[in-house]
Amino acid sequence: MPSCLIIGECMVELSPKDPHTLNKRFAGDTFNTAVYLKRNLPDCVVSYVTAVGNDALSQQMIDTMQLEGLDTRYVARSRTHTVGMYLVSTDDSGERSFSYWRSHSAARNLLNLVTLPDTCFDMVYVSGITVAILDVPQREQLLRDLASYRERGACIVFDPNYRPLLWVSEQEARDWITRFYAACDLAFPGGDDHAALFSHSDEHAIVRYLHNLNIDEIVLKRGADNIEIYQQGKHTSVAVNPVDKVVDTTSAGDAFIGGFIAARLAGYTSEVAATMGADVAGVVIGAKGAIVPADYYQSSLSNRTNRNASGEVIAAE
Repeated sequence: MPSCLIIGECMVELSPKDPHTLNKRFAGDTFNTAVYLKRNLPDCVVSYVTAVGNDALSQQMIDTMQLEGLDTRYVARSRTHTVGMYLVSTDDSGERSFSYWRSHSAARNLLNLVTLPDTCFDMVYVSGITVAILDVPQREQLLRDLASYRERGACIVFDPNYRPLLWVSEQEARDWITRFYAACDLAFPGGDDHAALFSHSDEHAIVRYLHNLNIDEIVLKRGADNIEIYQQGKHTSVAVNPVDKVVDTTSAGDAFIGGFIAARLAGYTSEVAATMGADVAGVVIGAKGAIVPADYYQSSLSNRTNRNASGEVIAAE
């Protein structure tokens, strides 16, 4: 049975239903990835590590995690803090903007509240947001934990997911994101992140930089454009199936990674995994919210059937 440990922050997502009403959901980059990984590979044990409060809203969040089939044994409870919150707004093209209330989020203290499990996982996933919300001692602890999992055979997965407001400075972000890149085996860089942080003007500059950090596999996320995979000296370009209508791009990258990891843990190649990830993201951006309803997701994904070279179908069960 495959397993994946995912470390990060889940938040309350508020989005407009009408001019006078807000919808409440739960979301966050690593949580979104955990959900779409589990939906596409139900047999996988997806353990989510975060911290919440002792209030009713925090309990609702845990209940939601469990309804999605996530392992919540490593969700810590804080006596003094609660969960963060954000408001998402989308324009006519589906692009989003956010307003955050997370200064008292319990997840900022998660490695002081929970000890990561001393066991083996097939994959361990963190993002740049995970790193950014932690203080320096916790970041150092997380690097030590990742090194320990890596020694035991885990594939360490990292998405830089740069959010400027979470960092003291660009230099601080560059330094830490580089250190976590160097600690990973599979990286999901984005062109916008690298342009902002490293002044990389094209994918060749990104790949050269990451190759110097000895990363085994680099998967360039490029939106609706082809996915570029660099693995063990081999470069593969994977076409993305078009999306009829973009409604909300809130968790497109997170969904892509969830689908990609699910396919890899199921034993498929990176090329098949990239196609799967793109189709998962294509479904998610066709509806509002970071986490789309499970019934809509399953039916829509079936309509965007993935097939590998043997014609085998990969789809959510």
